[in-house]
Amino acid sequence: MRRAFLWIMIASVVVLPAWVLVGRGLFGAPLAQALVPLGLLAPFLAVQIAVVAGLTFARKEVRGPRATTWHDVRVVGPWLLAIVVLGMLVVDGSGAGAGSALTTLVGAGALTASNALAAVLGLLVILGGFAIAWVQLRMLLLETRARVQAFVDEAAGRPIVASDAVFERATGPQAGTTIRIERGPGG
Repeated sequence: MRRAFLWIMIASVVVLPAWVLVGRGLFGAPLAQALVPLGLLAPFLAVQIAVVAGLTFARKEVRGPRATTWHDVRVVGPWLLAIVVLGMLVVDGSGAGAGSALTTLVGAGALTASNALAAVLGLLVILGGFAIAWVQLRMLLLETRARVQAFVDEAAGRPIVASDAVFERATGPQAGTTIRIERGPGG
């Protein structure tokens, strides 16, 4: 499941912004005036999802087995699900022809609720994307710090010079010459 979630997260870079942009049209909701602001939101969401997916995949514990951790599933999964729900709530059109995927499924009585929920969820999705990117960056930095610390600790236990090293006298035109740097006349 964690391996599948990694591939879902990578595919969602393209699929979820497209869903938010035109997904409600699959339910028969009108596609009209909301396409302009959503045309600006969709690339922003794509970048946010790509950053989160990239920070997640950059971690060695994810990259090695090519599977996310359960932490990633718990943190990123609800955010991606919120983006799917957002695509169902965005109201498009005005007047009697206005609707969303929710109003198409439930009925025109849900128009006000769909509009309000879309506004709140849209803000939460964007802010949540920043928060999740920060969490994933922090996880990457903590993992990197632990790996570097382990390397330093391991290196501290090793001898600096190999015991089987052989040192021979240098040969050449300046072999045995000492170079001294002396102060000049003004210094």
